[in-house]
Amino acid sequence: MTAEVCRPNISSAGRRRRRLVGYVASSVAVALLAGLAFAHTAWWWRTLVFLPAAMAAVGFLQASRSTCIAHAASGTFEHEDFSKTPAADDDVAASRKMAASIRRDAVLIGLACAAVSVASAFVI
Repeated sequence: MTAEVCRPNISSAGRRRRRLVGYVASSVAVALLAGLAFAHTAWWWRTLVFLPAAMAAVGFLQASRSTCIAHAASGTFEHEDFSKTPAADDDVAASRKMAASIRRDAVLIGLACAAVSVASAFVI
């Protein structure tokens, strides 16, 4: 299996929970960006947007790819009631590859958002 194709390790309830985290973290990132821009803060303060932006990306990416990073690391599957059971070895290996791609993409999205935030310091 490749990182693009793997069995989900989270349930639909888990995907909803992770989307909610994504929405909340996105709101925090936008509010932080707006607050820092209106306060005319120095560019290095604006790099703080990275944290909520990357967190939002993790939530949305886990939901869209049906893979939880923590469950991939522990080799478990999350059920609708949020209980966990061990996953098959092949599924764990594929989930770990998917989790690595989620981490990579979340860091890149966070960096892009921080770059936009820093660039706004020179425009505004």
